[in-house]
Amino acid sequence: MKKIIKLENLIYLTILLLPSYLIKVNFFFFSLNFLDILIMADIFFWLFFHKKKKELVAFFSKQKRILWSSGLIFSGFIFAVLFNKNYSEAMGILKSWLFLPFIFSLIAGSALNKEQKEKIFSTYYLSAFFVALLSLTYFFLGKITYDGRLEGMFNSPNYLAMYLAPAFFIAHFGKTVDLLNLKNKKYWLFFSLTPIIFSVYLTYSYGAWFSIIASFLIIILWKKKKFAKNIFLFLTGILILFLFQQGKDKFTDLLLLNPHSSFFSRLMIWRSAEKILHDNFFWGIGIGNFQNKYLTYQKYFPPYLEWAVPHPHNLYLAFWLYSGIIGFIGFVLLLFFWIKSTLKKENGDSLRLLGLAIMFYFLLHGIIDTVYFKNDLSVMFWLLINLI
Repeated sequence: MKKIIKLENLIYLTILLLPSYLIKVNFFFFSLNFLDILIMADIFFWLFFHKKKKELVAFFSKQKRILWSSGLIFSGFIFAVLFNKNYSEAMGILKSWLFLPFIFSLIAGSALNKEQKEKIFSTYYLSAFFVALLSLTYFFLGKITYDGRLEGMFNSPNYLAMYLAPAFFIAHFGKTVDLLNLKNKKYWLFFSLTPIIFSVYLTYSYGAWFSIIASFLIIILWKKKKFAKNIFLFLTGILILFLFQQGKDKFTDLLLLNPHSSFFSRLMIWRSAEKILHDNFFWGIGIGNFQNKYLTYQKYFPPYLEWAVPHPHNLYLAFWLYSGIIGFIGFVLLLFFWIKSTLKKENGDSLRLLGLAIMFYFLLHGIIDTVYFKNDLSVMFWLLINLI
């Protein structure tokens, strides 16, 4: 029993069940989601049963710049909430999107060795595999969106694509077979990647597709390994995606610049978000407040193409709006110090390449979507920061 109940195993279980944030649990006057409960169980176990707490102090001493940057992000979010007085809703969101993921990542980053950290990503890959299988079950049962896109258990096809996207990089750079102790890696990868590929394709999330491809290309350009072969493969992949999209309404609207397409809808959202940012430049609007502000600012624009918009569909606008200029500066510094530190590590480190590839994907997809502001992805973001 003692061998089973370890901090390491609890962390793996939390990663495996990241989508469990969709399960809500009510406790008297407040509510939690199941992922919150899992992370709090990890924190409780670390506090009372994990003996090597000095690891965290040593971890802090090595990561001072990253921790100071994180402190700016926390301060920005808190000041934005206090200034805008949206306490009840914002604090619940910050609990699940900032405080708990950050603490969880610190525990994982300080308590686990390199092999165990690699297994975290293997566990995420396994979770993505199960999510993909379940999503395809939804597809075959005809449970798709009105416009024929696959969203599975999530609230949006883009959310499903975001969750599955890191699996492509884990399959390529990670050690996905280690967790299951499988001998033939090629067969396992073919078997596991197939449902993931089909699920991401069926989301028709162009942002996810091109961000995955672009992130791989960045790593290829940087490594300069098998450059011509890899470039050819990825260009071929892009061409195939285009060919399969011929006749699709979404692709046709994008190609013909249909003024009612999702692209023009995003342009309108960005214009509104920029206006809101202009009027709330320093403190921002606080997290959980964008929908109300967005509707209030409609008077400055032609009728919106989309009305239910909880986020500004841009990671960088979202960070500035939700945490003010203080939090945004912290976010920029955090990325700068992390990328600089990660690039300094040895070239043969597969964990480093994996972390860079996933982070580049987040930052690229973040141009057209708020990739971080989702329970499971916020955990993955902070794990990248504090594991790599």
